Parts: sequence; C-alpha cells; structure tokens
Amino acid sequence: MRISSFAKKFNVSIDTIRYYMNLGLLIPVKTGTYYDFDQTCEDDMKIITELKSFEFTLNEIREIIDLKRITLLRDHEDLALYMQMLERKKEEISFEISKLYSTIQEIDQKIDAVRQKETSKPGTGFSLSFIPFLRCPVCSGPFQFQNALIDNDSIIDASIHCTCGYHAEVHKSILYAPDLDDSTQNSAYLYEQKTVKEISPELVKVIEKCSLFTYQKLKNVDLENKVVMEPCIDTFVFLPKYLHLLPENAYYIFCGSKQEMVEKLKAKIDSINPALKVLYIVNSSLHLPLANKSVDYLIDSISFNDYALFNHVFPLAKLTKLCKEDATIIGCLAYYKQGAKSIRKMKELYPSAYLKNFEKDFIKVNISNYQFQLTETLLIGEVKKPGIYIEHHVEEESMIFEGYIAKEENHRE
Repeated sequence: MRISSFAKKFNVSIDTIRYYMNLGLLIPVKTGTYYDFDQTCEDDMKIITELKSFEFTLNEIREIIDLKRITLLRDHEDLALYMQMLERKKEEISFEISKLYSTIQEIDQKIDAVRQKETSKPGTGFSLSFIPFLRCPVCSGPFQFQNALIDNDSIIDASIHCTCGYHAEVHKSILYAPDLDDSTQNSAYLYEQKTVKEISPELVKVIEKCSLFTYQKLKNVDLENKVVMEPCIDTFVFLPKYLHLLPENAYYIFCGSKQEMVEKLKAKIDSINPALKVLYIVNSSLHLPLANKSVDYLIDSISFNDYALFNHVFPLAKLTKLCKEDATIIGCLAYYKQGAKSIRKMKELYPSAYLKNFEKDFIKVNISNYQFQLTETLLIGEVKKPGIYIEHHVEEESMIFEGYIAKEENHRE
C-alpha cells in the first residue's frame, strides 16, 4: 500500500506518516522510490492510534512498539510488562483528573469572588474638595451647582452653571462637559471587548512598560495635595493599574471622550481604592471645566500623539493654561524612523492629523512651542506587530516608544 492510501485509510496526513517513520514507529519496505506499507505497518498503526487515544505520548508508544517487535507480546511476562505500562498510564490519567477536579473547584471559588465584586456596592462620587479646581472653560468664572445630590461629601448628581451661559452636568459621579468645537477622538476605546483582541501581546508588553515608567516617576515626587491629570484616555491609559500605590491625599483627574470608557475606568478604580479623590470628565474637545494653573502633573499616555492623529491641533494648545508654572509632563511618546511607510499610511487614513505626527521630534518640537522642554527620555521598546488596533502601522516596521519628562522652561532643574 502506497503512503497516500495508507494515510487516507487511517485518516491522517502524509506528513504525520512520515513523522512516524522518522521516529521509527512505522518501518515500511522501500520498493524502488516508493514505500510499501504492509500488514505489519497496519498492525503497528492500529496500536499507535489506540495508544494515542489512551493519551500515551509518542515516546511512550515507541517503547511499547519496541517491546512488541522484540517479544511479540505473546508470553506471560511480556503481557505483564505491557499491562504495567497500561496501569501506569491509567494512574497518570487518574491523577490528572483529580487535579482537574481540584482546579474546577478553585475556578468555582474564583467565579463566586468575581460575582461578589460585580454585585458590590456602587462607587463613590467625586469629592467636594474638587470644587475649588472647577472653573468655566469659556470665561474662567466660578460655577453654581443646582439640584445637587451629595453623599458622604461626594457629588453624585448635579447641574453646573456659569453666569456666561456655560452648562455642564454631573451624572452618577461623572462630569459631562460639553464640547466647544468639533474636535474628535478615537472611535474605539481601550476597555472595549473587541479592542482587547485587536492589540498584540507585543504591544501590551510595551504599554505596560510605559505605564510602569510613569508610575515610577510619580512615586518619586511629593504628590500631597497635588493635581495629577491624564487626558485623552480613550486609546491608552497608564495610571489605573498603579493608582492604589500612589498617595490618597493627591487629586487625580481622568478625561476621555467616550462615556463607556470613562464609566468602565471609574468602576475599576472604585474597586481598587474607593478612598482616592478622583474626578472623571467626559469631553472630546479638551475645553475642560478646570481652573487655570491648577494641574501639577500632566500624564501623556501616548495621548498627545493620539489626539493629534484626529485633530489638526496639538493638545497642549488647550491644556497649557491649566498647568501651573512649575508643572511637569510625564509620559510616553511613539514615533517611526524617517521615511517609514507607516507615516505615509497614517496621512492617508487621517488627513486631518497634525503635521509631523509620529515623527521622532514631534513631541519635542511641539511641547517647546508651549514653553516645555524635555529633561529626560528613556527608550521603552519597539513593536513591529502591534495588532490591527493601530490601523496605520505597516507590519515589520518598528514603532518606537520612549518615556519622557518635560518641564516648563523657567522651572528646569
């Protein structure tokens, strides 16, 4: 019987038969340029198939095949040895089954624990202590709060008004600030289920390193009563994983354009540490209802690149006025080497993108236009296959990530 017919008879591929031949499990007779699989090969293949169904490894099967070839498995001692091999495999499988049952019980316990978290009490509102930091983005005037629902010194719901006519809402502890222009941001968001599948493990690893870089820089400064803001959190967000390790006596502000993203982020942080003072803002245009010169630390979670991908404006044009004179930017940037096809593709996909986005000096040049200078940079890593989440990326090109710190020119050390 030729190899193709033999493989078809046992419903396996020709490559599998050749692999068995290389292992010595099958020894057909070579006739000219062809192999002939005789009855002996069929008998061996039946044993191989049966033992595989018993979860024997190929090395274990080879031991039994060798035993059969040497002894023919005919006398009492030979059969006794074969039975020992079967009994040993049976014990191994029984042990594995026991382990699986134990694992199932542990998973059930974990499911119960997760279910309890899912049904835990609702999160907190945003602290009344944020009120001094709130101002009208149109005229910089103070707000009036109407129909406020307050619980434990936290605002749950409220209507916010300014005498100039500006109006915002607080609903379920999230501040919804109206957009004052037609700015847009990423239509997808990081915590969306489909997004998780679109990001490669390679990119996840580098983003985790970016988050760790940001955390390590923040933990080395005095954050007492300081305001830390991370805007444009839709595409990436750095702080939440490490927020429970940062001081509770600081003020944290997160701003995103997607209600769903901000709601999910709030739920995650509430479960990590509900005692943190956190303000969540839904807004796309970056006209934020915050007081001028109120932010001490601005976190760039590759958000400067991302915002400038969808808008022909650099985000600091809208955020600089919120920063104190000694403010610090901590975060990460991304770029490609000169002449990269990914940059050309980005321009095709995002015709409104800000000039020179994702080029090496894009962040350095543009932050200097707003009196910030890089004081530290660190290569985080390179990614060649980020996944389809990064639509403009051309596979096998290097997307380079750097951590950086920037300070206002007059306050560099």
